[in-house]
Amino acid sequence: MSFLWTDKVKRPLISVSEEISLLGYLPGDFISGELTYPDIVHPDDLQELEKDFACFISEPENRYFSSGYRILSKEGRILNVTERTFRIPQEGFDLIHGLVFVEDNPGNGKVSDVKDDYCKKIVDKLQNPLLVLDRKFHVIYANRYFYELFGINPADAQGSFFFDLYQTNDNMSRLRNFLEERLKGNTSSERLEIAFDMEGAGSRVLCLSAQRLDAAENEDRCILLSMEDITVQREAESLLKASEEKYSTLVEKGNDGLVIIQDGMLRFTNSKFGLMTGFKKDELDRQDLFVHLPMEYHRMVGKRIKKVLKDKSSLKRNDEVEFFTKDDSRFFAEISLSYILYQNSPSVMMAVRDISVRKKAEAELKASEEKYSTLVEKGNDGIIILLDGMFRFSNSKFSELIGYSKEELLGSLFTDHVPVDYQRMVGKRVKKVLKDRLSIRRNHDIEFLTKDGEIFPAEISLSFIVYEEKPCVMMAVRDISDRKKAEAELKASEKKYSTLVEEGNDGIIIVQDDLLIFANMKFCEITGFSRMQIIRRPFGDFLSIEYKRLVMNKFRRSLDKNRKASFKHEIELVSRNGTNTPAEISSSIIEHEGRPAIMAIIRDITEQKHKEKELLELIEVQKVLETVIKSSPAVVFFWRPDEGWKVDFVSENISQFGYDATVFISGELLYGDIVHPSDMERLTMEYDTFSGNDNLSFEYRILTKSGEIRWVDERSVIKRDHEGNVHYIQGIIVDITERKNVKNFMQIGSDMGMLLSPLGDVGDMFSQLVELTASMENLDCGALYLVDGDTGDMNIVAHSGLSSDFIKSTRHYSGRSINARLFKTEYPLYTRYYELTAMIPGERSSYERLEATALIPIRYGMELVAILMLASHSAYEVPFEVRDSLEAISSQIGPVIGRMREQADVQKNIRNLQVIFEYMEELVFMLDTDGCILYANPYSCKRLGYTEDELTGVNLLNLYPQKKFLEAASVLKEILNGRSNVCRIPFEASSGEVISVEMRCSMGQLGDSQITICVSRENP
Repeated sequence: MSFLWTDKVKRPLISVSEEISLLGYLPGDFISGELTYPDIVHPDDLQELEKDFACFISEPENRYFSSGYRILSKEGRILNVTERTFRIPQEGFDLIHGLVFVEDNPGNGKVSDVKDDYCKKIVDKLQNPLLVLDRKFHVIYANRYFYELFGINPADAQGSFFFDLYQTNDNMSRLRNFLEERLKGNTSSERLEIAFDMEGAGSRVLCLSAQRLDAAENEDRCILLSMEDITVQREAESLLKASEEKYSTLVEKGNDGLVIIQDGMLRFTNSKFGLMTGFKKDELDRQDLFVHLPMEYHRMVGKRIKKVLKDKSSLKRNDEVEFFTKDDSRFFAEISLSYILYQNSPSVMMAVRDISVRKKAEAELKASEEKYSTLVEKGNDGIIILLDGMFRFSNSKFSELIGYSKEELLGSLFTDHVPVDYQRMVGKRVKKVLKDRLSIRRNHDIEFLTKDGEIFPAEISLSFIVYEEKPCVMMAVRDISDRKKAEAELKASEKKYSTLVEEGNDGIIIVQDDLLIFANMKFCEITGFSRMQIIRRPFGDFLSIEYKRLVMNKFRRSLDKNRKASFKHEIELVSRNGTNTPAEISSSIIEHEGRPAIMAIIRDITEQKHKEKELLELIEVQKVLETVIKSSPAVVFFWRPDEGWKVDFVSENISQFGYDATVFISGELLYGDIVHPSDMERLTMEYDTFSGNDNLSFEYRILTKSGEIRWVDERSVIKRDHEGNVHYIQGIIVDITERKNVKNFMQIGSDMGMLLSPLGDVGDMFSQLVELTASMENLDCGALYLVDGDTGDMNIVAHSGLSSDFIKSTRHYSGRSINARLFKTEYPLYTRYYELTAMIPGERSSYERLEATALIPIRYGMELVAILMLASHSAYEVPFEVRDSLEAISSQIGPVIGRMREQADVQKNIRNLQVIFEYMEELVFMLDTDGCILYANPYSCKRLGYTEDELTGVNLLNLYPQKKFLEAASVLKEILNGRSNVCRIPFEASSGEVISVEMRCSMGQLGDSQITICVSRENP
């Protein structure tokens, strides 16, 4: 078998030949890292082998390594092997090429011709060209890859002068000198990089290494020449250099500032950071980072840097800070921190992005939102939003107009607030808006019913909007009581009419024969013309092109049909300065000087249009913000500080934990319902006892809808009312389960690896388990109970830190006792010891003064095999990180204890069968499924010259002569698989005597385990 390792004592594998499958393994098992080479070395030989191999690695001048030892096949067979390994120098490190031979006759120091052929097959599978040259540089041997790579026929190469195989090249003299020096034993130049022009292979760059192979005489010296094709590597290095230049350009010319921090000092800054701060690179070099930060950011940034260095990872969140510039001004920046190695030292790389423009935009957005709120709430018009004919929103102005509060209007029917005469008309208009998804340009006059039974006239305009992701109708309600009153008074009094016309806020005109024969001052203000410039001019001259034909046709048709109904429309007037002014026109037919004419009221709606535009823009911003929250991993909660924490709002991405947002908002599920029961008391206490800080941070566990436990990081902000009482809590939670798992398992990985080592006895392992767990944070003592599988009794097998009186009183519990039933908890139990003993009548162990207590069940499959009881004499609580570690340890130690108990049961059953076989004068063995001896009768021990302890646990193959080993392995495999029951291969006693036997085998069952019973009778 061929192996290729790097120069490490644990032998990480780079390559392994297919012959490893003869032992039952696959090459991929080793390449993936699932197995290492030491995993298949016999445990009794491993320590000595690693010691010898470490000496070989530590002595670079030593090129060869040879050793004999035992390895294990996947089926558990023990094979004697001989390893011959040599070093292949590389740039910056060495490769170790090993050939491992399974010996057919270990100890005689010879390798058969079969092994030579096997070796050649392995060498032929190596992915580097390999040649053996004699001292005159003729080819003795070359592997298959050499022929394939360079397109040379083996018949043409073997025995040929090495230099005749290549085209003429100026580098041949360098190669010849290199080989001659190696032949002399000179190792000053261990590797040679050279370019070849080879027929069939083209121009290649090869890295050569050569080793002198010595035989008995100098005349038999030859050279092992290894070639590595590094053409692609050199091309890659060229590309890498170009990539590095590109990287340098990206770093220096990027839009973000980059700094590298070591020990709080700036060790590197790019040009962009210098432009941001106004400093030159040499001015920033080795300066304290915090000199460039205002005092209020020092603590936060310092904590972030420490966390990155501790975890050796990047922070997922970005932070906003301010930096000082050289002229003592400040600019806002967003920073992100990452862990790197800079000049072989742990460092933090900080990316700095100037967000001054964004901050300015956010301030403007906030001002715009406040302006929007002012426009909606403080405007002169009532604004309502209808969904399915019901109120979903109303502003303060509408409540003022109608006399109902917002709460009274929410959810009520719109038709309940208007007279019957208007219900059909408004209903049709609302349906049209929803169908066309457009606004109705014309306004309508209707009446509303107030709370005290009065009626007030209003002008409404309808628009289509999407509110809370649903199609709705927005209605602007303008109180026209004054206008209606003015119109009535106008008809009753010409004088009063004249006053209203001239001093009103609306422009008023009279059009007759398409000419303006009257215009009030407001109309003149709107258009910018004087009254003299307006009178007797066509009204169409004051309309923009797109409205001229529409309005004038409306006027003419109204006059032709003598329509009394008013005409309302939005138009644009052409002003004197050439700009268009949006306006709302309301017209009606009147008698003027005995002839019909059109009187129109024109209202400048420039401000209204501006408000509508701002409103639409703010609605779009709100949509974007909602989209950002949905795509974020952070879940937003608003909850009240009452019992169970009722949720007022939760973002829809709560679905990542399996829940629907509506179950929280409806009150069906409270936030406290999903907090892990073990964390609920602590979390409630921390909320109740916080010291006035309105920004809180917690880590705790929650339950997903499927029952899975997830760790979350909560960042909360307390919102108070005007009296300082907590009004509600605004929280953001982020899933940190992966980070917590990595931290907990890395902490216990090393200790558990030592604890579960197969070396040492069982008692030591149990004691080490208790000592390991009892030494964790907030714990100082403990005991391990084993549970009897038949009776359920519990017995202490190891303890630490507990008094002898306490151990004496708690050493044994009957399986039916209250103590045993209490200790055999289904899940880990963390409590105070006095609470535990309070459940047990007559229990009096207060003299031990135990406080925090943990009961950890240890299982093998579904069966409880042990209980780990841990406690503290001083601490009152087991930290949550320690709880995770204890539960991780129990999951690993359970299978170990379970297998021990199974083996003990097997040995017990074997002892029951010993009586049958003790007096038989035949060789009797019981084998497990791997062929290892579970029992050998006294006659077998006496005849073979071994003690019972020497035979127990040994594979049966070790009793056969070495030259029969492979044959015996094949036959034994057939027997263990039930395909054969007879073996006639002789045994070899410890004295070397060969004992001719006929062994007959049968399959059997011992407890729950399958065994093979072998009876061997000597041949006469």
